[in-house]
Amino acid sequence: MNDIPVGTPKPPPGRHAAPGGWYPDPVDPRRERWWDGWQWSRETREGSGPPPVPQGAHPQQHPAPQPVGRGAPALTADGVPLAGWWARALAITIDGVLLTVITGLLSIPFLGHFMQSLRSYFDVSLDAARRGAPPPPQPDPGTMMTITESLAVSVIALLCGLAWHGLFLRLRGATPGKMVVGLRVVPVDQGRHTGGLGWRPALLRALVWVLPALGAWLFVLRVVDIVLPLTNPRKQALHDLVARTQVVRRR
Repeated sequence: MNDIPVGTPKPPPGRHAAPGGWYPDPVDPRRERWWDGWQWSRETREGSGPPPVPQGAHPQQHPAPQPVGRGAPALTADGVPLAGWWARALAITIDGVLLTVITGLLSIPFLGHFMQSLRSYFDVSLDAARRGAPPPPQPDPGTMMTITESLAVSVIALLCGLAWHGLFLRLRGATPGKMVVGLRVVPVDQGRHTGGLGWRPALLRALVWVLPALGAWLFVLRVVDIVLPLTNPRKQALHDLVARTQVVRRR
């Protein structure tokens, strides 16, 4: 079992502690050891050499070591900051509101039975209030739409979600919500990637994100997808892991 060294890697200027990542192992300089932002771990790997010193900079003046290689929770492997959870949540909220409006408008032709059931319930409730009678029981949501209408609305929601996320990620590398917040989706460890994603990762990412919203039995999967970036060292959600992507900050 590897010994856990004492001390910390030298923090960058202005920081009280070095960010988590791979650093030269104080026990064996031929290896790298994972620093979690608070203490050294037992996890080691073969070293890839010290980070290069910029031309003209004195070694003593070079900033403290940055996380090396994969697994850095704050940066991609090429040094681009990863998006925070709250920024991603805001982008998801913006996309969700816009998608709900679009899906709702396209679903209007299939909501006739639902609207009729709702109108009948309100009429009966209003009549009961006028007579001083107790309000009628609320209608069962499962009976307010026919199977055909429910299927049509679900298909519209699926297609709109896939088109929204898949096309924007393929063409722009970001959905409108992410553009507003200043985020981009890139291939894993390629934070400086420009342009959109390939068709396969864009559609895979969209599918894993959109499908759980179509059924209550997939609610747990959606919760895991949302919470995972809080614990994953690369801040990847479930749909990021499947599509091999990361979300980075552009500003």
